[in-house]
Amino acid sequence: MAGTSKAGVFVGAGKPLEVQEFPIPEVAPGSALIKMEMAAVCGTDVHATHNPSAPHPIIFGHENIGVIADLGSELKYDVLGRPLKEGDRAIFRPAPCGRCYNCTIGNMCRVRPTYGLIPADKPPYIQGGFSQYLYLGDDPWVVRVPDEMSTERALMAVIGNHTVMNGIDKIGGISVGETVVVQGSGPIGMGALNQAKVMGAKRVIVIGAPADRLQLAEEMGADDTVSILEYETPEARIERIMELTDGNGPEVVIECSGAGSAVQEGLSMIRFGGRYLVVGQLTDYGDRPINPSLITRKAVLLSGVVGSTYKYILRSMEAMNSVVKAPVEKLITHHFPLAEINEAFESHENLEAMVAVMRPNL
Repeated sequence: MAGTSKAGVFVGAGKPLEVQEFPIPEVAPGSALIKMEMAAVCGTDVHATHNPSAPHPIIFGHENIGVIADLGSELKYDVLGRPLKEGDRAIFRPAPCGRCYNCTIGNMCRVRPTYGLIPADKPPYIQGGFSQYLYLGDDPWVVRVPDEMSTERALMAVIGNHTVMNGIDKIGGISVGETVVVQGSGPIGMGALNQAKVMGAKRVIVIGAPADRLQLAEEMGADDTVSILEYETPEARIERIMELTDGNGPEVVIECSGAGSAVQEGLSMIRFGGRYLVVGQLTDYGDRPINPSLITRKAVLLSGVVGSTYKYILRSMEAMNSVVKAPVEKLITHHFPLAEINEAFESHENLEAMVAVMRPNL
């Protein structure tokens, strides 16, 4: 397929993203070309725009869904063995290398970066979702989206949900009847809410702000919400959680906020023998007060998680398609064309959008 593709390009910290044009390469036999439908603006992307050491140029966009526009002659099936054809909607990733240590033990491949994190300084250039077309390298990992599944619901499967699902497995799951507190009411927090409900939590309490996000959390199934604008201090929020849990605290806390004080707060509210999953702490704030004796004295099982293996993408897709009944499509609140890519980033950063998506072909 000849021609060019417009893309939003990160050209360095503190600078506006630029819309540039790139050549569309010929599709190799084991590759494919995706016409992008939606790519979510992630906090990781926004943080990079403020990080002087962030590599560039890069076409961001790692939470993606698109339509197969050109299919290489050797790429006949998706990872589940279902036939692929041009026109199919797909979720995709680079194939793991299968040879590094992480691949060997079943963790995320650290050799092949995902689309949206690959420098755009050499061909094939267009390997991020904020582009009209995205080129999949040789032998990519592709899963066809079921015909009955909405594009928005399929995209939400790879926004927070798969990562949280991975993390919940790491802490031993959530048992039917347990109480879960989710710290943070952003996209990852909503993923944690979804997954806690899927696993049978009796009660899920979401801590966050602003009010419209907490209202969305209630629509997604939250049993209670705690506003950080009403309960402004960690002490007030801990006291409120204790009131809501008969003084015992929750069995599980999932940190999705990224706030500097969140981990100490979560450890202070969790009950004895509880499990604590830290998802949101990707920014290095430097020194911060955490009392590790709480982990010992409360016998807390604590784990962090970053991303997921492909197993959890498949499981998340299936959960979204057949188990999650909440109207998750409502979480995608803002749509932007490429020409408004900087406005899309602003809508994420100022909390105006729950999930902002780029629509490169609008």
